[in-house]
Amino acid sequence: WRYQLEFKAAALSKPDDSIGPIQPKHKLAPIGKLIPIQAPPVMPTERLYPDEIYSLGDGRWMIDFGKGISGVLRFESGLPDPIVPPNGKYPRAHNMATLGPNDKFITVVHGESLEMTTGDINLAVVAGMGLHDSGPQHKSREAGWAESKGGPCYPKDHDAGSLLQRDVYILPANEEGSNQGSFSDARQSHFTTHSFRFAEICCTTEPPTGITALAYRTAFAEWGNFASSNVRLNGGYELIKNAMNSNMLSVQSDCPHREKIQYGGDIIADSPAAMHWYDLSAFYRKAIFDWVDQQWDNGAYAGTSYWLNLNDYAGIGQGAGETVWATAPLVMTARHMWHYGDLKLLNETMRHNMEWMRFL
Repeated sequence: WRYQLEFKAAALSKPDDSIGPIQPKHKLAPIGKLIPIQAPPVMPTERLYPDEIYSLGDGRWMIDFGKGISGVLRFESGLPDPIVPPNGKYPRAHNMATLGPNDKFITVVHGESLEMTTGDINLAVVAGMGLHDSGPQHKSREAGWAESKGGPCYPKDHDAGSLLQRDVYILPANEEGSNQGSFSDARQSHFTTHSFRFAEICCTTEPPTGITALAYRTAFAEWGNFASSNVRLNGGYELIKNAMNSNMLSVQSDCPHREKIQYGGDIIADSPAAMHWYDLSAFYRKAIFDWVDQQWDNGAYAGTSYWLNLNDYAGIGQGAGETVWATAPLVMTARHMWHYGDLKLLNETMRHNMEWMRFL
């Protein structure tokens, strides 16, 4: 069940030693063993109602749900019919230049905070600075650089100069120019979740009625809690727990609005608290096997639960990620054993963890 294509431990030398260790020339992440799903399913766990709905002008509406979640908007009564802004120019992040002239659409942009000067959704926090060079320094790119090239992360109609969390509801026109269907049939996005407290809807004469937000996470049991007489401690607890809930959708991610990758560093740092909050026996068992499935034949673990050449420059090369991050399956196996007494998991992963130790 192990497959690997043209993995070369040796590669061409790099003239600049500051770049980091030599990387293999060609790599394809191994394919793991196909088994039934081990963790509980991802499900809606909470329904939120808007704290406030107000107009931003020109058919754009802001919905504030009071706290950040990882989830989707739900339109129980559908969406109203769209309008074209009075001046014919759509606000930032709401343009759809790739549609036909008779296609109708409504855009929904999600975000966690608002820009202080404009009151619009702060788009840059979706991916740090929004545009950066993907390197360790994260230097900001000039506005327009990425989206001018198009591509899967920067579609050509993304005119906002940043990554977006956006849903678009479209009624395409037929050959005669008429639209089939109704926006009143829209209910929610079925493709992905977003991380948001705020949502902008554009452009309609009135805001949708019956709008709620559904918070999603893996449906494990919650068995821990905390309360005190100190409002700051209670508030900090709620913030941390809310962040954990938002990053537990089948993998433990670090940013629910970005790539949704499972990082070893986050799990090592957060798992002691998380295991006191929730029953993560099945969830973390799955996480450990995510790493086992992508282990290289030379014993190397990646810093994330599937290999992306992400932060390999900080490790020792040959497929290995940053060493602390890549040691997550060993640390988590030990913690899982201490917390749940799962000898079967210990036996099933011992060989793989020893291969990592020998690689180091």
